[in-house]
Amino acid sequence: MNKIREKHGNYSPSILNKKESYNPGFFGIGKKYSVEIKYTLHNIEAYNNSLNNMKPNNNSESKDAKEKEKILALAREASLKSQQQQMTTIQKQLESVSKKLDIISSETETHSSIRRIEELLETNEFTPSYIRKMVDRIRTEFSLDELDDFDTVQNTVVEWIGEEIEIKPLTEITKRPSVLVLIGPTGVGKTTTVAKLAAMYRLNNENFFIRMITTDRVRIGAKEQLSIYGNIMDIPTTQAESAEDIKKIISMDSGKLDVILIDTTGLSPHDYVNIGKMRSILELPELHPDIYLTVSASTKASDIRAIMRNYEPFDYKAVIITKLDETNHIGNVLSVLSEKNKAVAFISSGQKIRKNLEQASVVRFLMKLADFKIDRESLEKKFSALPEDITGIQIYD
Repeated sequence: MNKIREKHGNYSPSILNKKESYNPGFFGIGKKYSVEIKYTLHNIEAYNNSLNNMKPNNNSESKDAKEKEKILALAREASLKSQQQQMTTIQKQLESVSKKLDIISSETETHSSIRRIEELLETNEFTPSYIRKMVDRIRTEFSLDELDDFDTVQNTVVEWIGEEIEIKPLTEITKRPSVLVLIGPTGVGKTTTVAKLAAMYRLNNENFFIRMITTDRVRIGAKEQLSIYGNIMDIPTTQAESAEDIKKIISMDSGKLDVILIDTTGLSPHDYVNIGKMRSILELPELHPDIYLTVSASTKASDIRAIMRNYEPFDYKAVIITKLDETNHIGNVLSVLSEKNKAVAFISSGQKIRKNLEQASVVRFLMKLADFKIDRESLEKKFSALPEDITGIQIYD
């Protein structure tokens, strides 16, 4: 009776019939007791009316929905107008800022300090890409007011150039024999530089056992030239045609050699066949040779780039710049070294075997910049003094 009232409320239900049933299941499993009741409602009309009142009024709902949609449409329209007004305001502000930036950019672009720096870099034969990089950095890091102070701009650019130069310092010999190999195109002064390195090691330690080897069988008098240097310094000189020859020469002095300096054939960077042959001669993995690419300072940037690229299979450790005394401009070399991320180990200038070789330094390169106002003292503080060689002796012009 309670369940009937829960379903229909208080509408006077009367029971007409009641039937009980029982299912014992199977041995007590699944047994079930149920009651079936038939009943009637005395106030059936009131019950039906209550059900009708619960049904939705479609006409009313439809009208409300239309009103709601109308309000939403007005809201959307108002929001769209507001957004358009905001966008118009923002666009005007952006246009104003853009005009101001254009004015600033134009003033920066034509600023006399920037034009003068470009001219100085061009005079020193820096590559166009290097100049663009420096000028872009000036525009980024200097305000218009700061650009008016040309000396500061100039000094800063010189420091930036110095920061781009990577130096490979000569370290103390930790393995014996220490093997140094010079490679590079013809005419850059490899043979003379090998002799200069031998002199440097001999000056550093008179007891060093040094041997010079040449693999050059192309240039007439290559062995004879190196032998003359060897006789003057009392350093034995030998010629080798293969990696096996080099190994045999070294084995003859087994346990005694401190330094081996190897001169190689000068080859065009485009002579791929002979470059490949020279690579096979220098296959000396057990000796762990330090290979240096020799480049003349007077070579134009595009040729330096080709030399570095085509000699990359040798996996050279660093670059030796020769004939620094034969040029007044060093931007070509510095541009490509920066571009290729290559370090410099030595600088050679002049023909004097015992004097014209020095370890590379940032300050030495910066002092070669033409027409720049150079503050050497401040540069030496920033980039430190010229590096010392393996025993503290410095060899300069």
